[in-house]
Parts: sequence; C-alpha cells; structure tokens
Amino acid sequence: MQPMNQNPLIKRDSIVLILIVMLFMAIIAKAFHVQILQADFLQDEGNKRQIRTLNIPAPRGDILDRNGHVLALSTPIDSIWVDPKTLAFYLDPVAQQTQLLSEKLSESQLQKRQVTIEQKYQAYQQMLALLELSPESFTPQVLAKRDRRFLYVKRGVLPEITKQIEALDVPGLYVQNQYKRYYPTGEVVSHLIGFTNIDDVGIAGIEKTYDDWLSGREGKKQIVKDRAGRVVAFVKDLQPAKPGKSIHLSIDKDIQFFLFHAMKKSFIQHQATSMMSVILDAKTAEVIAMVSLPAFNPNDRSQLQGERLRNRVVTDVVEPGSSVKPFIIAKALDLGVIGLEDQINTSPGSMTIQGQRISDTRNHGALTPAEVIQQSSNIGASKIAFKMTPQQQWQMFHDIGFGQDLGLFLPGETMGYLRPANEWQKIDQASSSFGYGFNINLMQLAHAYMVISHQGELKPLSVIKRNPDTENPGRQIISSTVAQQVLGMMEAVVAQGGTAPQAKVDGYRVAGKTGTVHLTKAGGYEANQYLSLFAGIVPVSNPKYIMVVAVNKPSRGIYYGGKVAAPIFKEVMTDVLRLKNIAPDDVWQGH
Repeated sequence: MQPMNQNPLIKRDSIVLILIVMLFMAIIAKAFHVQILQADFLQDEGNKRQIRTLNIPAPRGDILDRNGHVLALSTPIDSIWVDPKTLAFYLDPVAQQTQLLSEKLSESQLQKRQVTIEQKYQAYQQMLALLELSPESFTPQVLAKRDRRFLYVKRGVLPEITKQIEALDVPGLYVQNQYKRYYPTGEVVSHLIGFTNIDDVGIAGIEKTYDDWLSGREGKKQIVKDRAGRVVAFVKDLQPAKPGKSIHLSIDKDIQFFLFHAMKKSFIQHQATSMMSVILDAKTAEVIAMVSLPAFNPNDRSQLQGERLRNRVVTDVVEPGSSVKPFIIAKALDLGVIGLEDQINTSPGSMTIQGQRISDTRNHGALTPAEVIQQSSNIGASKIAFKMTPQQQWQMFHDIGFGQDLGLFLPGETMGYLRPANEWQKIDQASSSFGYGFNINLMQLAHAYMVISHQGELKPLSVIKRNPDTENPGRQIISSTVAQQVLGMMEAVVAQGGTAPQAKVDGYRVAGKTGTVHLTKAGGYEANQYLSLFAGIVPVSNPKYIMVVAVNKPSRGIYYGGKVAAPIFKEVMTDVLRLKNIAPDDVWQGH
C-alpha cells in the first residue's frame, strides 16, 4: 500500500508559520540587543546628536575705590556667530539653482521654496544692518568658509540688539552670551586699572596683576537643541557659574579726579611731552591717586596701543635732581656730622671735582642746612655729602627704596639703578647729592618722602585698601627728631625767598622741595630739555598727604620745578584738603 500523500496546503502553512516564528524571534533578539545590550551606547549616540554642553559665562569681579565707588565692572554682552556651511546656501544663487533642480519640485513647491530662500536672505541683510556690517565685505567671508562650521559675525553686541537679531531667524545663526568690561571713569584712572582683552582676560594694570582674583569661573549646563540649533530644553546643571571676586583699591576716586584734571590743564598749558604724579597717604603709604599723561580711554579699543598705555609713575625712570637734597641733610643730621646751625660755605657758587664743574644759580655765600634746602644749593649739598662716607650716603638712598622693588606688582614696574657704593668716586658722591648719576621712578621718590612725613619711618606701599585694624609695620630709617627737623626746613621752600612759593596752600603749612633736571641723551645731557619736579607734604602739623608731580619737557619757555610743577600741587591740594575736611594747621598747633 502506498503512503498517503501530504496535503500541500498543510506543508506550506507549516513553512509560513515557521518563518513567522523565526521572524518574531529575530525581532525579539534585535529588540533585546538594542534595548538591553546596546541601550547605553545608543543613548549616548543619541545624546551626541541632541544634547549639548552650554558654557555659562561668569562676570569678573568689580574694581572699587577705597570708598566703594565702581572703577570697573562687567556688563552682559553677546557674540554673534554663524555656521557658514548652513548659511552659504542662502547667499549663493548657483548653489540654490543646483539644489532646486535636483529636488524635482512641482511648480507650486518650487515657488514656496524660492519665497522661503528670499525671506531668509532678507533676514540675513537685516541682521547685517543691525550690526552695522556691509554685505559686500561679510558675504564673501561666509562663501569662502562654506566648508567650515564657525565664523564670528560680530563680538560685543548689546543684548537688546541680539534680541532683534534672534527674532529674524537667520539660518545657521548662533548667539554666545558673554560679559564685557566697562570703566565708568574712562581715562581718569586708566593707567592703574588697566584693561582686559576681547576675551575678558586682564592684560594691563590691576586687571592683569589680579586677574586670577577677578576672573569668574564659567558654569556648564546640559541642553537639548533642535535641528536648527535652537535650545528647546535644559537637561541639568553640571557646574554653576561663579562670579569673580571684587577688589577694593586704595585709590580715592574724587582725589584722582582732581589730580587728573589739574594735570591735564597744565599739560596743555605747558605743551609738555608727558606728565606723571602720585599722591600717597602720609601715614599708611597707601596710593591715593596716580596719573600719567597722555592718557587713554580703556572703553575705546582704538586707543589701546602705543606709549600712552605706559603707567609712567612706575615704568619711567628719571634722575630726581634736587628733590633728594632733604635726604642728604637728614642722613648727615642723623649721623651727627652736621648741626642745625652749621655754616656751609658755598662761595663763589661753583667748584670743580675731578674735572667736572658743579655750580649754583648764583653765589649764596654761607648757608645753614635749612638754607641749603631753601635755596637748593648744589654746592651746599655736595659739601654736606662729603662729610659722610660713600657707603653711608649710598645706604640712605638704599634704605628709602631707591633701586628697590616697589612691591606693588604692577605691570612694567622698574627698579631704577643705583650704582654700588664701592664703585663711587668723589664726583659720584657730589652729583648724587643733588640727584644726578642714578635713576628712580616717581613712585620711589614719593615713597621716600614718607620718611620725612612719618617720623622717620618707612612703611610698605599698597594700591589695595588697607584694613585700619591690621598692623602695618614699617622700618625706622632716621630718628623722629631729625625727620621733624627736615620737615620744618622744607617749609622754607614754599615761603617767600624759597624756590616754590607757588605751592603754598592758604590756611595750611606746606613742606616741599623742587627739582629742575637736565634730561639725558646718548653721551651726556640735552642743552635745553628739562624735567620739572615738585614734592610736597601737607599739612605740616599733622601730615596727611605726600604728592609728587613731574612735567617732562615743558616747552613754553618756563621749566623750573617751582614754576611748572608746584602750581599743580597747590591747585590739587586746595581742592583735596577742602573736600576731605582736613583741619588747618592752626587747629593742630592750638591742640
């Protein structure tokens, strides 16, 4: 008997069933592989295409004066950039034509597409108009970089402008939120404050010295962006933004303002090449004001170049001239090699040392130490210096900070040069007694006068506001008695018969010293080029301020320190003493 033939339909159904079961098993296996085995990998890959890390900018800390007035702050600002690969299509008619042909659109679809392209191009032009950019200059940049994904359009854009631009929906446009430094006082405090670069990093002045302190720390967020690059959701905070720390300077904005404007007026009046001045607190050695001219406005980046950026008070070295004579006499008195009533014979008004002629403006005859200061006698200063050893004279200059680091850490600080005492000859001892043969910066000179103003003690300088409750020890350089005696001698300089009566401030006792310095050139000194100096302390009964001012190359025929620099001292201190309600000397004398 032959076996029964299988039903072909049953056999086919079985095969189909098996295939369906196998298909479902394959699907289940794939799902297991995707959902379980590759879940983390695929999630990461998806995130890479949607989730981005967004940097959140942090503002720099404010820079404040000693009274809390803002000298530098960070304001919100934006940077606009585009993806050239996306934007270039809307700027290139040839590329548009090629792509539209390849898409094989219907007539109506083609018209809609062309309208969209035209709208995007108009939005692009409106963006450029808002940013005050020319299509003729910017469009070629986009087309030239069409294979790249990043091109800055403009940096430093105000937020209100950014909002208008974002509303235009320009293809491939992105906004980066940032901060920009703003300086409310402009050029008035520019040299000390300095400035930041376009990336908000300090590159001059306090901004550079304390960049780590002032800089903020960027925050980070995870965000989701759509295909157009717009942020559609925040995922989580990764790191909060941390603003920079503020800093209180020792500067007094009001005093700085008085000093700047008095100097600028004199700068124009005397047609000087440059000017510099500094005011110190006579008791704490804090820098109260500091000005260099010509100045610059740190808010205007076109001015951030050239010699005007130099903070001349600490960067430029000068021979201090007769302004050092009080220190020579102070050291001699402190050593006991001269007395207050000693007579120094300066006749006939000149002398020759090692072939070099030294002279006074006239024959002053016999002078006391006080009269040597009052008349600014080079002969008198030299003869007093000869009563000391070169080492003793050098030691005085060294002790008051000449040739020493200022300790302010401001960019460009110079130490000057003071030749070692063992290299001095007799002519060096004489010339240095009236401020020639070595150089210092103006801050060093102002700091040295603290020895005279503060009972012979020299405290360290500071541009940071000091805590009055914190001990600020100094070094005793000369006795307090000698310091007081020399301070009294310097009063005669601003009295009638002295070299700077134009420095007198009504109602106050002023101690001062002038200097009129021949400027150097290669191989010697320039015949008719001068640096005019004046250093003053006020009020004498209870010194509050030390001010030193220097005018480089006054060119209106007047060049003596008492005629050019001393009037600036008077103008500034008249305003400052009134503003700060400093008691006149007769109050202290009566007290």
